[in-house]
Amino acid sequence: MALSDASLVTLVQAKNYLRIDVAASLHIDAEFLGVGDGADKTFDLNNTPIEGSLKLYVNDVLQVEDTDFTISVATITFETAPTLNHGITASYDYAAGDDTFESYDDLELESLIAAATKKAEDYTGRAFIQREVVETHIGDNKQVLKLYKQPVTEVIGITVADEALTDFTERLTIGRLYHLVVWPLDYEIVITYTAGYAATRSGAQALVPDAVTFVLQAVAYLYENRIAAKSQSISGIGAIDYGELEGIPKVMFGQLDSLRVSVL
Repeated sequence: MALSDASLVTLVQAKNYLRIDVAASLHIDAEFLGVGDGADKTFDLNNTPIEGSLKLYVNDVLQVEDTDFTISVATITFETAPTLNHGITASYDYAAGDDTFESYDDLELESLIAAATKKAEDYTGRAFIQREVVETHIGDNKQVLKLYKQPVTEVIGITVADEALTDFTERLTIGRLYHLVVWPLDYEIVITYTAGYAATRSGAQALVPDAVTFVLQAVAYLYENRIAAKSQSISGIGAIDYGELEGIPKVMFGQLDSLRVSVL
């Protein structure tokens, strides 16, 4: 899956956001270093611990750094060699590397970015990255028709019951179309128009920073709480949907309120 053209943030931006606290981004609960033989004093960890995060145990007894052992990079040196057959384990944090995210993570993140962007656009009534929109309305016998996405840059065409319509006026600044008579009751009206803040992702990001923050926060929240997202099932990298995002804390949407289109 390629990142959607409408997605407000890039895969790299999402990955970087998920590493807000790089020093504590990954954690080892229990790494087995081996067993004592009464002679060997040095043992190597698989990773270099973040300073102050290492907890080292011999036979389930917590060891004291600079008293029972010292550490250099990822090598442990005991003051006294661990007793024969006593197990040695460690827990610690370590910094995320470039390979922290695997290919299935990329697929998940792209799906979440697209879904979070859609959630933000639906909530605000906006289109962030400029694109062509085709939408269908049903006539209500009134003169005013409100488009679903703003800001509108151009109305490309309108059909009513498959016939082209030209007798209308427009106020693009508020996303309204006005029929010179009325929009005919119960007729299918198809409108094609362009909407969005900028033609490029970077251009749109500069104009809607609150929406960028929301999308990043929503992606991070759903990534860490994937039980709240709809559909996952990655076995051989398949079936990730996330067309709907559920369980996003309501407080997150507050930062989008300044972008919401007026209902009037």
